[in-house]
Amino acid sequence: MAMNNLIRPILVGCMPVAIASFLVTGCQESSAPAPKPTIDVTSTYVPSQVNQESTPPITVVTPTATPAVDESMKHEAQVAGITKVDQDDVPSQVFTSPKPTAKPKIKAEDAYQQEKPTLMGLKLGTPKSSVLERFGKVKKQFVMEEDNIEVYDFNDFSVGFNSKGTLEFVDVHSIDIDPGLHGLRLGQSQQDAIAILGKPDTNSTYVLSYKAQGTLLKIDIDPHDNTIQSIKLFANS
Repeated sequence: MAMNNLIRPILVGCMPVAIASFLVTGCQESSAPAPKPTIDVTSTYVPSQVNQESTPPITVVTPTATPAVDESMKHEAQVAGITKVDQDDVPSQVFTSPKPTAKPKIKAEDAYQQEKPTLMGLKLGTPKSSVLERFGKVKKQFVMEEDNIEVYDFNDFSVGFNSKGTLEFVDVHSIDIDPGLHGLRLGQSQQDAIAILGKPDTNSTYVLSYKAQGTLLKIDIDPHDNTIQSIKLFANS
């Protein structure tokens, strides 16, 4: 009886210790992390097939670089646009081409006569200022140093002035101008000259000449086709 009374306190004292140990062990096991699921990497995932016929095709648009604008092309386009403007809206001078220089016309009273020999309506001895004022700007100018003659070329004809500044000669060398010989021009025949001016003082294969009032009207003839090549009026010294 005494032994039983002794064992009971020992058991009672040990029970709290056993319970505490159990609780600690249980907590440690419950606090341990749960094991991660194992994935079988050898297995292959096969996606479900999609009906390609029912799926519309996808169009990928690739942006293109904006081409550089050529400034010269822009200018040409602007110029081309101007040409299409209604002419009624543009000043008339834009569409007017420059007129060619008018050929001088010789008055009937200034034409060649035996009493008043002229060429291009000019009489020998006329002052240089009067000649230049009548015919305007010259094409070129030079000096014949051997004769001290100043020459002014008007393209279709030329004139020469002596040291006194008066007209020394007139030389016509273009078929495009009327020299004031009653319709006779370069390119016409020797027979035409005789028919218009009358019988010459000198008549050869190369030259026809008419003397009048101290002057000489010389008409050069091309013997190959019998046509007038040049006409000159100068002093008959």
